Amino acid sequence: MGRKTDEERLRELEEKMDQIKAKKQQVASRIQQKERKERTRRLIQVGAIFEKYFDIVGEDQAEKVAYGMKEAVEKHKAKLLNIDVEKSKEANKIVYEVQEEESIIPEENPTYQLS
Repeated sequence: MGRKTDEERLRELEEKMDQIKAKKQQVASRIQQKERKERTRRLIQVGAIFEKYFDIVGEDQAEKVAYGMKEAVEKHKAKLLNIDVEKSKEANKIVYEVQEEESIIPEENPTYQLS
């Protein structure tokens, strides 16, 4: 077997580049498909929660309720994200998570109170 010419080497390298590009595209497609599935799952879960707590039937009702709540949620989002859902369900009222710095009470200072 003789040595390959520069043209043959160039052709082989181009073929390898094409194969690598095709593999790259396959991997990118798998990643995009996975992201789409995760987003779809998230949307279904959020919709189910919204439907459960607001007794919503239909897209039109959901959009109206969401739009009506938008301003309040934006204003109080940080506080709402601190709700302890499990404890709230048990107590049948809103219970907020205790902040870590509030949960540490120095024993040598008996006048310290949580607010």
